[in-house]
This record gives sequence, structure tokens and C-alpha cells, in this order.
Amino acid sequence: MTHTAVDLAGIAIEDLDRDPYPARAHVSDGELRLEPAGPGQGAADALLLPGLVNAHDHLRSLVPPSRAGESMSLVTAIAAANDLQLQVEPDDYQVLTAQAAARQVRAGATTVVDHVYPLQRQGLLEAVVAGHRAVGIRGYVALGVMTRGKAGLCTSVQDVVDLAERAADTLLPKQQLYLAPVSLRQNEADDYAQVARAAQRLGLRTYTHIAELPSEVEACVAEHGKRPIELLYDAGFLMPGTVLVHGVVPDDREIDLIASSGAALVYCPTNHLRFAKGFAPVVDMIDAGVPVMLGVDGMESIFHEMRQAVYAQGQARSVPGSLGSAQAFAMATRTSADVLGLPAGFDGGDCVRLDTSGPQWHPMADPVWSVVHRGAPADVTDVVVAGRPILRDGELVEVDQTALAHEAADVAQRLARRAGLQVPHLWRPTAATSPSQHDQQKELS
Repeated sequence: MTHTAVDLAGIAIEDLDRDPYPARAHVSDGELRLEPAGPGQGAADALLLPGLVNAHDHLRSLVPPSRAGESMSLVTAIAAANDLQLQVEPDDYQVLTAQAAARQVRAGATTVVDHVYPLQRQGLLEAVVAGHRAVGIRGYVALGVMTRGKAGLCTSVQDVVDLAERAADTLLPKQQLYLAPVSLRQNEADDYAQVARAAQRLGLRTYTHIAELPSEVEACVAEHGKRPIELLYDAGFLMPGTVLVHGVVPDDREIDLIASSGAALVYCPTNHLRFAKGFAPVVDMIDAGVPVMLGVDGMESIFHEMRQAVYAQGQARSVPGSLGSAQAFAMATRTSADVLGLPAGFDGGDCVRLDTSGPQWHPMADPVWSVVHRGAPADVTDVVVAGRPILRDGELVEVDQTALAHEAADVAQRLARRAGLQVPHLWRPTAATSPSQHDQQKELS
């Protein structure tokens, strides 16, 4: 698709080492050029941000969220999705991935790390990548290895390693793939050593959920005589470029192991609050030298995660500002870019424009503070990824977002029907402007 040139004006927050300044971003032919604006050309009715990174998510919501699930524990929520996972076909994965990717783009995300599992059926990985590309988001994929769990959903380590070997530098650049055991709940301990050896052989990085709940720590110590992160370290799983997700309950020694190994952490504060997991010792990790990123993990947006990180860390330590707004902004931008291997600031051609004309933004004394504490998905007007506009004036460029919402609703109802569950009533947006990609025959299958 050929894109017309786009010019965006606003106050640029290029890097925390440089004060915000009036600027114009010119986007043309796959390139983004940012230049300081002349007098009167950078009024504070817009901000220009580097791309926001969602470093952990699962972009397929099989169960439409509702009040019915508010009291579910994490374990119950996982179990509730299993029957639906058995019914999933590649087309379903593609639609649901695209719908969630669209939601993230509308919220200013230019990059997402999508932890994908189960991968029990051929074509699922290709469908996920197609879903990312349909919307235009830069998708990293953490290939989930799940050797324990519901029959029919599990794979072997070798199955996923073979999939990674076929996909690396063909379906996706190697840099955008991780080998990713799901968690100690859904993996055998030896899986981590096997994955580490395969990752070193293939030149891939590793990724996993770890130290998420006190019960996980207790079970790990009882079974292996070691805490979870210590277990991974001894298996050789922690290495430069490894990404650990959650890290709610590490002890001081485990924090030192993460820092010394060169691994990074993804902090998902809203998810932790939603499931009452506790408060991750993020400030201690940063002080120890661990790079910490932010993940949405099924919640709302990186804007929400930035301010929740600030508030939750203050609550955890009973000291307001224990984690500052500048640190939260860096976690969503520069730190994530460094860990993922992306250019910093606007250098990679990513840009997000926020409309700051609303009353919630003013008076604006500190643009960084305002982004963290006032920013919302509704403020995002434009998103550019690698010099390509994918959101323009609040509308997705590559897909019809209304048609996509209808397709996602169709999938949710179809999966429930296949699984023999009650088919949810879903409220839909105004009729789509283009027909669904799924014909009547598929609807009834």
C-alpha cells in the first residue's frame, strides 16, 4: 500500500536527557524525519512521543471480559480458557490477534511482545504474525513451550524449537523471536535447560513467566529445593537478552542473579493488581541494575501501566514517588527499545501523536508527568511504525476497525458454540462497512 506523506506537529519528548521542544515530524517513503519547529509551530495542543512498547501480552482474548470473571483467580482464569483453546483454528487466531493489536495501536503502542501459546496446531504462528501485520504493529513473538496442562494443548520442547528454526529469518527476523516456556505451572523443570541449549544453538533469546505467585515459590522449593529464579539460573536459562515476566516474589539473591546474568524484567502492574498477586520489588531491581520494561498483559494500555507502576510502587514502599514518572516513561520507551534491540527515540521511525487540547492536560507544566498521569488511548491520533503511518486521525490505516470488531465477535461466539458453552450475547458497533471475511458455512462450523 502506498502511503501519502504525513506531517505531524507538537511538543517532542525525544529523550529524557533532552528537554521537550517544539517539533515537526515529516513522514514519507518509509522514513520519519524530526526537525525543531519554528516560532509558533509547536503549540502545546499536541505531543510527539517515541513509540510505546508493550513488552508482554497475549493478544488473543478467547473469553470476552465481563463482571462474571472479576473474582476469578489466575489459575481459574487459565483453566476457563482451555476448552476454548482446543477449538481454535488459525483463522480465529488471526482475527483475535488483529483485534487486540488494533486496540494496542489505538493506545499508542508501536511494538508488542506477544507470548503465544498453545501452539498445538499447524498454522497458528503464521496466523498470529498475519494478525500483527494486518494492523501494522511491530510484533515480536515469544513462542510458548507448554509441556504440562490439558491434554491436546501441550507440545514438546522439540516441537517449538523446530517451529522456531523454520520461522527464524523467514517468517520473522530472528531478533523478533523468543523461545518461551510458559511457566513452572505449565512446564517441567528440565524444559528450561533444553530451551536454553536450543536458544544458544539457534541464536535466539529466552522468555518466560516466573516468580508470579507465592504458591509458585512454595511449590518450587518443595519439589526442587530451590526458588524459581534460582532454578532457572542453574539451568542456564538466564543469559543476556533473556526476558522474565512478572517477578512479583523474588528474594534479594534472585534479584542479584537476574542482574548479573544480563536478563531483563517485564512489570505488569495492572495485571498484578487485578489478580491480587502482590507488589513486585521493581525499585530494588532497578537499583540492582535490572532493566525493567512494562507489559499490558491483557489489561488496557501502556498509559495505564505507566501510572499504575508509579502508584503501586509508592504503595508497596509507603513512599510516594518511589518510582518516578520519568522512570515509568523510560520503561515504556528507551529501556524497552534497548532490551529489544530497537533504535532509541525517533531514530527507528516510530512516533505517536497525542491530542493535548483537552482540559485534562492543562495547565501543562511538565509534559512527561502529563503523559504518565493524564495520557489515555482516546488522546492518540496518529501512530507511525518504521516510517509507515498505521493510525491517522484516530482511524486505522490498514484495516476497517468496525469490520474487524464484528469478525472478533463472530469468532468469540463461534468458539463458544464449538466448545458446547453458552454463546455470549455481544454488543456490536454500528454495522461494518465491509463484509466479514468468514462466510456463513464457517459461522455454522
